[in-house]
Amino acid sequence: MKNERVEFGINCAITRIEEKCTYCGLCKKTCDSVQNIGNDCIKCGQCILTCPMGALVPYYNYQEVLNYLNDTDYTCIISISPATRVSLINELNITGDPTRKLVGILKALGFDYVYDVAVGADLTTVEESMEFIERIKTNNFPLMTSCCPSWKSYAITNNLDKYVSSTKSPIKMQGYLVKNYLNRYIDVKNKVINVLLMPCVSKKIEIHETDDIDYVITTRELLYMISEAKIDVSSIKEKDFDSLVGNASSSGVIFGTAGGVLESVLRTTYYLMNNEEFPKNLERKLMDSKELFQEAEYDFKKLKLKVARVSTMKELQKMDIHKYHLIEVMACPGGCINGGGQPLVPTNDNMESRIDKSTKLIDIDNDKSLRYSYKSEEINDIYKYDIGVPGGKQAHKKLHDSDL
Repeated sequence: MKNERVEFGINCAITRIEEKCTYCGLCKKTCDSVQNIGNDCIKCGQCILTCPMGALVPYYNYQEVLNYLNDTDYTCIISISPATRVSLINELNITGDPTRKLVGILKALGFDYVYDVAVGADLTTVEESMEFIERIKTNNFPLMTSCCPSWKSYAITNNLDKYVSSTKSPIKMQGYLVKNYLNRYIDVKNKVINVLLMPCVSKKIEIHETDDIDYVITTRELLYMISEAKIDVSSIKEKDFDSLVGNASSSGVIFGTAGGVLESVLRTTYYLMNNEEFPKNLERKLMDSKELFQEAEYDFKKLKLKVARVSTMKELQKMDIHKYHLIEVMACPGGCINGGGQPLVPTNDNMESRIDKSTKLIDIDNDKSLRYSYKSEEINDIYKYDIGVPGGKQAHKKLHDSDL
């Protein structure tokens, strides 16, 4: 007997290996229990993580990227997300500094420049904070975050897009920086191939909205690349990010876990409104990766803000969004650390893995000296030399989506 399964249609994010599919129906059960969206696939990839036969996989682009790495006519640039680096620690038995080790591995694969997507997240933080302040001035709530393309797809289908921030996601910010900002400062004569390393499969769809990004590869795809290139990870030396877009704040890093976007925006908004740092006693109130929903009230002196963060569309459907000023929405339980492009873990270990990866990102936040997006000299230089003032006309033209 064939059970109902998820059908993807024309989809460049997820593909099914038909000969492996047994029609067990678990993909459909997963979709119903996590997202509750019927047949309106939002490409979150949670079904990939639970398919017992390995019949569902991200659409692979890594072999095309490998071909470019071996072609001297191209300059290959890759930017890595926070959630990928903490996932690879166990997969590759990385000791020492996992970020610097990953940079070394990517250089060994042949990438010419390696950058940090968390810089793009810092830009997203600053612009979304400015946008939120405008919402406060006009009493136009709620503002809902724009980083998750699966959530944005759901929002458009369900007429919620008017609440979604117009600020570009971190990967679109990073794409802009690589293709439109960096080329003024690095001597690149070849055609640039711009690659993003992501935990997420729906980012493969999102890049169709911009000309600045050529490929998204998932964490799992990078593991295949390392294997096929026969890279001995234990012998790789740690290396630093390349300059110009390599020095992110830890606010940009915590985007990878549930509550991180909300936390980052609140830190910067508080400073912009009160000209002082976010109080320590307010930090990370909504960053428990075990929970799918959390809410809290924050005293911002001039007003009290009610905010929430939610993972999965099923949990979002339970909310009265009009109770809140600011809402972070992520399609994957626990945020990007549990994205559909991440390495597979046994179902019974999923929660433990989620907590472990979230804790590693929070540890980075604790240890890093630069913890606030608005304090980043790199971000301030980008505004000074390319964009103008945060939230200004040039910023809206370059750093916001016109359809939101």
